[in-house]
Amino acid sequence: MLRTALIVIFMLSGAAMGQAQSLAEIDRLDEAVFKAWAATPLTIRKAVFVSEHPKGFGQYVERSGNVFKPGEKLVAYAEPVGFGWKDLGNSQYQFGFKVDFLIKSPDGKVLGGQQDFADLSETSHARNREFMVVLTMNISDAPPGDYVIEYKLRDVSSDKTATFNMPFKIAP
Repeated sequence: MLRTALIVIFMLSGAAMGQAQSLAEIDRLDEAVFKAWAATPLTIRKAVFVSEHPKGFGQYVERSGNVFKPGEKLVAYAEPVGFGWKDLGNSQYQFGFKVDFLIKSPDGKVLGGQQDFADLSETSHARNREFMVVLTMNISDAPPGDYVIEYKLRDVSSDKTATFNMPFKIAP
C-alpha cells in the first residue's frame, strides 16, 4: 500500500513539474487579468471598521461592532477593485482616489459632508492591484444616535466612481 501511494505521489509530482509555468506565461495571464480589471466597474470588495490602523493590504483588525463612544474616531478600511492607472512615462503609474463623504441619518437625510476630504494618490513602477483605503473620521460634535457614513471614491486615473455606506451608532 505504501509503495502504491509513493508511486502515485511521484507520478503526480512529475505531472505537476511537467506543467510548470514560465514567467512569460505568468506575465501573459497577468495581462489578461489587467484587461478584465480595466473592464470592471470601480467596486469595493471589502469595507469594514477597524480597531487600529492597518499594517498593510489585508492586514487589519476588524472592529467587533459599529458602536462608537462620543469623540471616538471612526477608522474605515476598504479594498477597491477596478481602478485605473495613469501612465506617467518613465515606467511609472499613478493610481488612487479623491474621496468625498456624507454623514446621513438612517432614513437618508444628509446631515453634513465634505468633497475632496482625502487625496489618496500613489505613484509606482507597477500597476498595483492590492490597494487599501484607510479613512479616519472624527465626529466629536455628533450627538448620540444612529448614522450612516457614505464614502465616494473618485478614481484619479479614470472617470470611475464607487460609493459605499457604513452604518454606525454613537452611544452615550
